[in-house]
Amino acid sequence: MAAIRSSLAIQLLIPAALFGYAAFANFGMPERLQPIHGQDDLSLTSVLNGGVTVHLEKLYRDGLPHRQLAVEIIGAARYFLLGEGRRGVVAGKDGYLFTDEEFRLPADIDAYLMVSVEQIETISKTLGAKGVQLAMVPLPAKSDVYFDELEQPGASSYSEKLYGKFREKLEARGIETVDTRSVLMSARTDRQVFLKTDTHWTPAGAHAVAAAVAAQVLGEKPGHYEILEGVEERVEGDLVKYVTGGVFAPLVGLGSERVTPYHLAQKSGDQPVDDIFGNATNIPVALVGTSYSANELWSFASFLSFQSGLDVANAALVGQGPVAPMRQYLDSLENADALPQTVLWEFPVRYLTDTKLWADAPAAKEVDHAKI
Repeated sequence: MAAIRSSLAIQLLIPAALFGYAAFANFGMPERLQPIHGQDDLSLTSVLNGGVTVHLEKLYRDGLPHRQLAVEIIGAARYFLLGEGRRGVVAGKDGYLFTDEEFRLPADIDAYLMVSVEQIETISKTLGAKGVQLAMVPLPAKSDVYFDELEQPGASSYSEKLYGKFREKLEARGIETVDTRSVLMSARTDRQVFLKTDTHWTPAGAHAVAAAVAAQVLGEKPGHYEILEGVEERVEGDLVKYVTGGVFAPLVGLGSERVTPYHLAQKSGDQPVDDIFGNATNIPVALVGTSYSANELWSFASFLSFQSGLDVANAALVGQGPVAPMRQYLDSLENADALPQTVLWEFPVRYLTDTKLWADAPAAKEVDHAKI
């Protein structure tokens, strides 16, 4: 480990020459280097807690001709030396990154939780009036499932409680929920269920949850479809940009990850059928949710069909959070020729702490990953 750190330190020193150039090329830079938080000098505390690096990052981002490169270098150095990133990410152990949304905790969280439960109950009744069953698929926080990869494992304790409260209150109102947390906690013992540097799950995590949904809600009728392994892709985690980027991410252990998607095919042939579900006139299952469901890399809809033997119409959306896709789906039912028997609503619990979750016109709440 010491050898690896020494090697990385040397590699990070090479581009540090940029800062010497920047100081020479930007004569106005010294005037902009103001005391941090009103301090008259740079204290040891400000260095150790990252205050200096945050200030320097803003300084170079705003003032250098090569500001993006400077930001990436400073970010890599801060992560390597201090084990932290910018606002938006919480750095864990072993190269794990977590979105800071999972650690957001409004003072009146119980009130916000009840608003969500009541809104979901209203939607359930709306669907029920049309003869459609709603089943919730709440997804636990990544920091809850991989709590042991946090520098402070206890930091995820509320995420576990929030997940439990959410399911309990929904079940009390007669809304079926699938216990995905237990499934993912069990599955992680022998496979990676979330990407290390991304907010999303892996196909293995999606498959484990799909099997549980099929067993509890849809009924297991395997045999109608088969799963075909796709071409492996390299994915740059959507959380890496909150630390560094470019060539520096791999140097500090945040390189791209490998993901193999899966495609659904009818047993009578090898024609993938994922895309033709939306054209069918009688789909028994509709899937609504976030990019966990919408992104074909994770293959959640394909695994649901494979495990249940049922066609699944995927109405999930990327970049909209869990609420906007459901609202859009409900609007689409007004002129639908046929209705599904069951609507599955994939719902990451981290959104429950968003005070604007149920706003009339919610802003995009997700960022997609980058393929390499």
